[in-house]
Amino acid sequence: MNILGISDSQDAGAALIKDGEIIAAVNEERLNRVKLFGGLPLLSIQKVLEIGKLTPEQIDLVVLASKMSPITLMRLLRNTHQRLRQRSLQFGYLLNLYLLYQVFAHRCIFPKEIEAFLSSRLIQKQLGKIGLNAKVVTVDHHLAHACAAFSSSNLKRALIFTIDGLGDGLVVTVSIGQENGTVRKIYEQTGLSAITLYYSRITEFLGFIPIKDEGKVTGLAAYGNEGKAIDYAKSLLWCRSKGFNRHNYFLKQNKNRGIYTELKRFARQDTAAAFQHNLENELKKFILFWIKKTGIRDLAFAGGLFANVKLNQRIHRLSEVDSVYIFPHMGDGGLAIGAAFSQIKRPPFRLSNLFFGPEYSNQEIENELKNYNFHYEYVHAIEKKIAQLLAQGKIVARFRGRMEYGPRALGNRSILYQPTDSTTRKWLNRKLDRTDFMPFAPSTLAEYFGQCYLNPQGATYTAEFMNISFDCTEWMKKMCPGIVHVDETARPQLVRRENNPGFYLILDEYRKITGLPSILNTSFNMHEHPIVCTPGEAIEAFKQAQLDYLAIGNYLVRRLTK
Repeated sequence: MNILGISDSQDAGAALIKDGEIIAAVNEERLNRVKLFGGLPLLSIQKVLEIGKLTPEQIDLVVLASKMSPITLMRLLRNTHQRLRQRSLQFGYLLNLYLLYQVFAHRCIFPKEIEAFLSSRLIQKQLGKIGLNAKVVTVDHHLAHACAAFSSSNLKRALIFTIDGLGDGLVVTVSIGQENGTVRKIYEQTGLSAITLYYSRITEFLGFIPIKDEGKVTGLAAYGNEGKAIDYAKSLLWCRSKGFNRHNYFLKQNKNRGIYTELKRFARQDTAAAFQHNLENELKKFILFWIKKTGIRDLAFAGGLFANVKLNQRIHRLSEVDSVYIFPHMGDGGLAIGAAFSQIKRPPFRLSNLFFGPEYSNQEIENELKNYNFHYEYVHAIEKKIAQLLAQGKIVARFRGRMEYGPRALGNRSILYQPTDSTTRKWLNRKLDRTDFMPFAPSTLAEYFGQCYLNPQGATYTAEFMNISFDCTEWMKKMCPGIVHVDETARPQLVRRENNPGFYLILDEYRKITGLPSILNTSFNMHEHPIVCTPGEAIEAFKQAQLDYLAIGNYLVRRLTK
């Protein structure tokens, strides 16, 4: 059976599932180059069909990852909501109206079902224009998140948590996943929860763009003292046994009034530290309540909140937790896979990799290179050459094979560098036009993971996708200071030979030369641009960043120097 999963919320995308296997998955932003694009992902749909070598007529079922992705009032409100969030207006009353409408529609079955019916008809009509006439069904936003997390967790039984800004009126769900693939929800909390806007509002308050820059708050928090502003954070979010306190949507909405006025007395890093610390503490209480209630100690997570790698680390540290797994594309960008798997009852499986996007042949790459005035050469053993260049202190961008699915670059669309330079964070962030306090992540050979990171047991699977941080060992801090954050943690990628043989070979060759089993790995893109997808985008980003080398397919491109 050929199932097409789609999501038209922010970071829209499509996924093709054939007989229970993921054939292709891609997000629209990688194709139209509009960061976190929201809307019907027609380019993504066409691309996954192309990768899967299917025609539109061969699709048996289309699954939309939302009950409320509709027309009329809701569409108007959703479009307004997206504009407000992108324009950094988290404190506006129109945003409150959108949230409250979703809660109302969720609680009243009639408007919710009307929304679902209109959504499916609208999508069906649009898909018909490209010859795709399969039946369209809708699934709940948070069910899609939960199915994405559990289906790929490789767990026989799991306690599943989904938390994000809002989806189909809900912000929190707790479910139990069973060995046969079923997911049963046992708790939900609507957008009236204080956690709905807790982190996105502090993101805006600190001068960043909400729904895009929450990771910058997490990175900044490592530089601060959480004790200075902790009481203010506590007053905005706390766990009350099974859920979180409600948020008052009509009082103190302006960031220049009330609590947010008081917060201006503190340094940005201290405010970030307080809100991050409080989030970690209250989430731990929440999760411990449900572990005690269900007796289930293996956890699976999805939803945008779990992009917070420090939060994930704090949960993993709990003695009551046996294992944690975060769906690699945890935000709304991963909903398409979850929507498709909601229609398939199969035992949970283990992801071998996330290379679900398009790939390009050496011939296609060379045809593109001929349009540029670069010196390039074909290198048969290019992985060994990359390792040698890294050992010489060169920056190498790597473009090879199928593109990664999700927010992390895992070796196929990556910028690589040696881990030994403690000044890397400042100068390489400037070169890539990124915020200079943000850390860089390491990729580490699986066989040496314990030498580099403390207590990774129970989280090594999710570490293959760079979704959790660990405390670094003394050896790691001494030998690889360029990839250790100021709080002595790192967000590593565990690299196995079977997951990506070519990338593994680079790391192993680098280890043989230097004795170090880790390298710096950051996404191949300029700031505010999606990760590169095509050879042309890779070459343009290489030019703009003025990197030393580009390893693209089997071709090695050297930067021109004056």
